[in-house]
Amino acid sequence: MKEVNLSKEQIDLYIKDHLLPQLSRDHASYHFEITDIGQRSIITYLTIEDFKPLVLKATKKKHKAEHMWEGTRHLQSHGIKAPEITHLNLSRKTFKRFGCYFVCEEKIEGKVFMEFDNPMDCLSLVAENFVRLHHIKRAGWGRIDSSKRHRLWSYLKGTIKKKLKNLSSYKKLFSSKQCDHYWQWFTIYKDTISGYNKFSLSHCDPHMHNVMINDTREVYLLDVDALRYLPLSIDFYKLQYNFCQDDEEKTSKWQQEYLSRLSREELEEFNKSKDFFHCYVLLDFAQRGAYNLTHPKDTTKSHHIYPLSLKKTQALMDEITKG
Repeated sequence: MKEVNLSKEQIDLYIKDHLLPQLSRDHASYHFEITDIGQRSIITYLTIEDFKPLVLKATKKKHKAEHMWEGTRHLQSHGIKAPEITHLNLSRKTFKRFGCYFVCEEKIEGKVFMEFDNPMDCLSLVAENFVRLHHIKRAGWGRIDSSKRHRLWSYLKGTIKKKLKNLSSYKKLFSSKQCDHYWQWFTIYKDTISGYNKFSLSHCDPHMHNVMINDTREVYLLDVDALRYLPLSIDFYKLQYNFCQDDEEKTSKWQQEYLSRLSREELEEFNKSKDFFHCYVLLDFAQRGAYNLTHPKDTTKSHHIYPLSLKKTQALMDEITKG
């Protein structure tokens, strides 16, 4: 269910009375198309006379719009491509009138990863782009506007406990004994995780709709409002499963393309904790997958389709933690 409720007439009014003047196109002709691709926001494709194609996004969440702006600027300052934001409206007056905030960005002409006939042909480009992203580092973890140098383990511990508690509530899917076993396994890595001191810029939601390749084979990152500095392994495993699912041949190619581009120091750091973060990503898949399976008619929460079945996710978690 969309959080934003805007009619076609309201969107037209906003474009004509607010957006066009901001772009110095007051009297230009225009055409717009409301899409169904936003999970909670409303996304509209917009064509304006003598102007580049645009995407207009309407969201109820002010922080989401702010983080999109900050994330885009941060990526571009480091040479990572993301659609340029041409207009940002966080006005309280606008929210009172339309019930949302607005972000307008350039529309990239290209294909998202899953639209390619053979997506594996682009895997090298994707790997190279994400390694460049992950080479952007700092000593503190967290959001790009908030750097924390300590307590990573405490944060992850709280997140893991919460997800395991949720999993254990689905008694027909995960037993309390099984969840206790996972917890004990995670705690083995406490000292390793506590010792992290270099964190990589991470997309944090790198599924196949958020990676676009244009006609000149340049990679653009979309929906960058969740950017954080974290151990690179988290993005790595999210990318692996979103792009390769459980296909062994594709997975092998992905790992070769990505890991061969890491420095020796990065590879050593990756290997120390790869099982922990591998299972951490799978735990997120499992918790959300279990919810979607047991609440198929709940339209109040996101039903993002996860790249692995719940059965396969559980089998992988059991395999990793069996030692």
